[in-house]
Parts: sequence; structure tokens; C-alpha cells
Amino acid sequence: MKNITKLAVGAIVMMLAVPAAAQDAPDWLGGELQKPLSETRIGVTVLYPGSNSYQAKYAETAVSYAAELGIDATVMDPQGDPATQFDQIQDMASQNMDAIVVWPTSQNALIPAIRDASRAGIPVITSNSPIGEAGRRYIQGHTGPDDCALASQAADMLGAALEGEGNIVVVEGTPGYSVSILRGNCFLDRLADEYPNINVLDSQTAEWNREKAQTVTETFLTKYGDDIDGVYAFDDGMALGVVSALQGAGKSAGDVKVVSCNQFGEGWDAMKEGWISGSGKQSPIDDAILAIQTAVKVANGIEIPALQEIERAQITPANVDEFERPTW
Repeated sequence: MKNITKLAVGAIVMMLAVPAAAQDAPDWLGGELQKPLSETRIGVTVLYPGSNSYQAKYAETAVSYAAELGIDATVMDPQGDPATQFDQIQDMASQNMDAIVVWPTSQNALIPAIRDASRAGIPVITSNSPIGEAGRRYIQGHTGPDDCALASQAADMLGAALEGEGNIVVVEGTPGYSVSILRGNCFLDRLADEYPNINVLDSQTAEWNREKAQTVTETFLTKYGDDIDGVYAFDDGMALGVVSALQGAGKSAGDVKVVSCNQFGEGWDAMKEGWISGSGKQSPIDDAILAIQTAVKVANGIEIPALQEIERAQITPANVDEFERPTW
């Protein structure tokens, strides 16, 4: 058994195998195993585990859950680079994996590699972030959060925190990335439909990076000052950068209402302290487990829904104690 735990560009994170043996199908499989789990080979390429704690926990869970099942799993880190991930998909296809899981770095750049894998008879699923429409005919299904629903509930939480009126700024994820598009458009649509007296002063990318989010927010504060009543950040990592900027500007907790989409552990703490007014439940553990289970299903020829969602919920200071502090 090999156990290589360091994430690196193009490197295998972990390969796990147990001696081949007859195994009972797990309860969640929904069918019969065509081969023992110990002989099932799954390839996984994760967006960029080094960028934030959510992605790191996802990759860690993919490795540990594969070990728990006893499957032969290869988990790879393209460091957010579509060209590297393209090569990883091609490499895994050349190894004739039983299934491939792709957390896409790009909506469209990976489609030729995914098409080639599919045409070679290797089932592919996407996880967390959807592939572009043109590539969906080549995947068996998609698993992960409903990003449009998360963004809409963020708009509702910010609308409630601002009592329906005020000026806000938006801290975006990576431009052109499908999650960024959904978390932007669905938020703005909900805001326009339900909260017409909330005005968006500005919107800038921080590329899912906490430090960049702090810098972007500092620029907003310099430009708009006390005119800013609220901030929408596309995830809790960036929301924490927003909070750091507000603290650096001498703001008190609650002076500016901050909402995001998926709560991290430090975000849970910041909410308890009054700095964050709303976030969403989105577990990278659930995300990774659902992807691995789905890959095992398609590897065994079991039909799956086109879309399988992980649980989500609104988290606010009023109900935060009902949720466990995230471990990521």
C-alpha cells in the first residue's frame, strides 16, 4: 500500500488498495457490485486544495473515505490550473480507471478531455462545480451544493439584516468559474426581485482568497467609506478577509452587515462575535463522500440522477448555536 499525503501539482495524493476479496455491497450502493471494492479504481482531481479550508477538507475526506471503503483511489491537485487538470484527466483515462471524479477548474476548457474519457467508456462525474453545458452530455451526473439556492438565501439574509434597504459591495470568486457565475447572478436576481431598495455600489473579484478579499474590501472602504452598509462575499474564507478589513478600519461588529454562502469554522466564531450576519451550511465532508459514492455507483453500472445535492441551510446569529462549529 502506498500512502503519499503531500498535495502537489500533478502528484498523486494517495493510492490505497486492500487484498482482493469478496465483499458485500454497501447499503447506499443501490445494486450489486460488479467487482470487489478492493479492485475498483477511482481517479479524483480536486480544484485547488491549497486555496482554502473547504477544498482542503474535501481532498482530505476523499482520501480518508476511499481508505475506509478499501477502494484504490488516486486524488490529485491541479492547483487551480485548467491545463494541469486537463492532463490529469487524460492520464487517469489512459490508466483505464473505473470512474473519474472532476471538480472542474474551468467550465469549458476541460470538455475535450472529459469527452475523450467518456468516449473511451470511462464514466465521469463532476463534483461541486458544474461543467459547461456543452460538456454535460459526456458526464454521468453532478454532485454538490446548489449554488444558486445558496446565493439566493444569502440575498435573503442580507436583505433581512439591512431591513430591506442600504448600500452594499460584493466580493466575488474567480471570474468565469461556474460557481462564481451562479453565486453572483442568483444573488443579484434575488436582490432585484425582493429588495429593490438595496443598491450595489461595487463588485470586485478576490478569487476565493482571504487575503485578496481583505485588500478588495480595504479599497472599497477607501472609496465608499461609511456609505457601505453591507457586504456579500461568495464564501466564508473571503468573508473573513472582509471582517479583517472592517476591523482594520476601526469598525465595530455589526456596523457593516456581512453575509456569505458556506460557513467555515472561523466564520462560525465571527458570527458568534457579531461580525457575520448570515452564512450557509455546506459541508466539504458531505460533498466529498457523495462524490466518491457516486463514482463507485457509476463504476458498477448503477444509474444515478443527473444532479444530486448536499444539504444546505441558512445560518444566522439567531440559530448559529443549533449548528456544530465546522472543522474546516
